[in-house]
Amino acid sequence: TGSQLRASAERLLASLPDARQLSDPKGVAQALSNSGGFLEAKLLAGLPAGIAPDLKAQLIRLVAQALPNTANPMSNPTVAANTLAQVMPGFARSALGMLDRVSPRPQPGSFPLPSRLLQSLEQEGDLEQLLRLAAAAVSRLQSHALSSLQQTGVSENGNLQTTWQAEIPIRHGQEFIPLQAKLQREETPQQQADGQREQRDPLESLWRIELAFDLPPLGPLQVQAQLSQGRLSGQLWAELAQTAQLIDRQLGSLRTRLLDRGLEVGDLQCHTGTPPQGPKTRVEQRWVDETA
Repeated sequence: TGSQLRASAERLLASLPDARQLSDPKGVAQALSNSGGFLEAKLLAGLPAGIAPDLKAQLIRLVAQALPNTANPMSNPTVAANTLAQVMPGFARSALGMLDRVSPRPQPGSFPLPSRLLQSLEQEGDLEQLLRLAAAAVSRLQSHALSSLQQTGVSENGNLQTTWQAEIPIRHGQEFIPLQAKLQREETPQQQADGQREQRDPLESLWRIELAFDLPPLGPLQVQAQLSQGRLSGQLWAELAQTAQLIDRQLGSLRTRLLDRGLEVGDLQCHTGTPPQGPKTRVEQRWVDETA
């Protein structure tokens, strides 16, 4: 019904984090866990309690409620995991089929994902447009998941690289701003063979972190950081010159806070523009697009 559909949409929007929540490490971990990238793993592990706040699960439920003659896979919490596991592929195909394929999808591996915005809703509460938005969001989550798979494997030097790529929509006033995040862990063959892997300090691995977002009034920002043996170094790029100057003045304070957390700090720099590798891509203000 319309009231159920509205309630699902309101719950989805209310579940999205704001910038304050993402300033806390636990808030970041929770947002990544609920970003949709781990839904399949939760289903395989039989964790129905972790499915309810998951972004992809909520989007699929929204699409299911909006499509005619489709039962709600989350109507019964006691069987939610099994039911959603069975019907999710069909819902995803139905949602993706509603998109106008007017341009090619981005190649897996690109970061940040480029955006081409959907046109504004023609009418408030228009069901077809709501389905297009929900389908576009599911498509974007799938694109990040495919990028993670494409970048996971053995590197040229024989190290194992594991990649997690996700997008977290952040509530900012009346807008929703996408925070794109990519985490990559690299382990040597010796570390892979370590039988005590779960007990090993995670800082022994090489970690690479990339972030991309466009938060007013700072403008588009990209961050690339590397953490190895407890030593952190990073580069930041701001497209607005005044933002780059502001960040540059705060790097000393950032270094102090990182040192207080027990990390060694190497090079920290901020540049004006975008990272030099690859074509320039702008991180759009809107969360969903029609080409992901």
